[in-house]
Amino acid sequence: MTTPLAESVVILGTSLASLVAAYELARQGYHLTLIEHPSWADDLSASEHILGCHREIHTLLGALPGSEPPARDPATPLEFFLPDGRIVSYRATALPGSLHWIAGLVRFRGLFWNDRWQLLSYLERIWEQEISAPTTLDQRTAETWLASIGQSQSARDHIWSPLVRFLTGNALTDLSAASCARALTPPFLTDARASSCTKLSSSHLRRLHHQLKSALSTVGAQVLTQTDLPHIQFGQHRIDHIRLCDGHMMQATWYLSGIPHHALLKLLPDRLLTRYGYFSQLSDLTDLPAISVHLTGSAPAAIPRLVLLPGQGFQSVTVSTADPSTALYELSVVGDVPFIERTEADLIDLAKQELQRLFPALQTIRLNPIALHRRPRAALSLTSGATILRPIQQSPVQNLLVAGPWTDTGWPTSSEGAVVSARRCVTAITGSPS
Repeated sequence: MTTPLAESVVILGTSLASLVAAYELARQGYHLTLIEHPSWADDLSASEHILGCHREIHTLLGALPGSEPPARDPATPLEFFLPDGRIVSYRATALPGSLHWIAGLVRFRGLFWNDRWQLLSYLERIWEQEISAPTTLDQRTAETWLASIGQSQSARDHIWSPLVRFLTGNALTDLSAASCARALTPPFLTDARASSCTKLSSSHLRRLHHQLKSALSTVGAQVLTQTDLPHIQFGQHRIDHIRLCDGHMMQATWYLSGIPHHALLKLLPDRLLTRYGYFSQLSDLTDLPAISVHLTGSAPAAIPRLVLLPGQGFQSVTVSTADPSTALYELSVVGDVPFIERTEADLIDLAKQELQRLFPALQTIRLNPIALHRRPRAALSLTSGATILRPIQQSPVQNLLVAGPWTDTGWPTSSEGAVVSARRCVTAITGSPS
């Protein structure tokens, strides 16, 4: 059995949350061992856009050796496809204080004047403390809440629905109003750069994971790959040790789980599930699937674009430059199970039709499919009551911490949430902010 060091941590998984926690702890001199298993892959923060308000992931990308933060100028605006065929963009202004979002909302042509006036009036009354946000938001859907503050059916269908799908992966009719308000506040009601958008491609995220692992290897952190699930031996209030598939037992001062909630459940004994609501509630968390179709076209993209789509089918289109003469198109959908379960050939055909509908110039250009990615667990369902199911990072087991975008971070499931949860775990272990 390995003798525990005074400051040692065993981390389950090599997810983004696991690697960030390990990286921060290694910088502070902790002895690290990471255990990985093929079934612990984490889809919740696999590939996504990051916003200007995602400060933790921006800080991480700028701090890693050999890494540069994503470009923030020119910002990629959020664009919306309207029923009349127009594509309108939301652009924040560089004005001080709350003036930037007031001006941005006034100039936004995606909402009718009455919708804009109703929304500004509601926000102003809260800002002036004439009214307060309802305390029942978690018991209401985002759809009913937005209707109650004067947003028309057209606004809900063509602006709010695609926007909250983009931010949370949830449908407006399912998402709790509380989760909707929390998702909208950071990008639109804070600073002017908060809604600026950058696409983190799958290759960018793979590079990020590689950089984190490389940084860990330079400080002697071990990564042990397992073919069978390890066994966690729990004492009365603590973890005693972890037994690996080769029989080797590992002890540490702290244990940190950075694996998905469904994977963590498989490692817990029944007595913990029956004794602590913290653990039993994990089985009530629900994940939403997603799919993305990638195509190329011979016309280069002048600037990166992100277009949010209303209605059924694909929910967003990302346009970027693959090389000087080729544009890359990524069409995505989250949560729409019947659509996601279509055949690969159907999805590719529908993607081509959608692109030609959005951008008529593509009707004369050959579109070539290059990839189709299915993610069975891409976002956390945030229906009424789901928020209280998300666990805090400190578990009832004294030396066990839990990290991941599905934990209680205040963010929808995203890379930002993964980094936030990791740094909270580091703070719990070290006693000081990371």
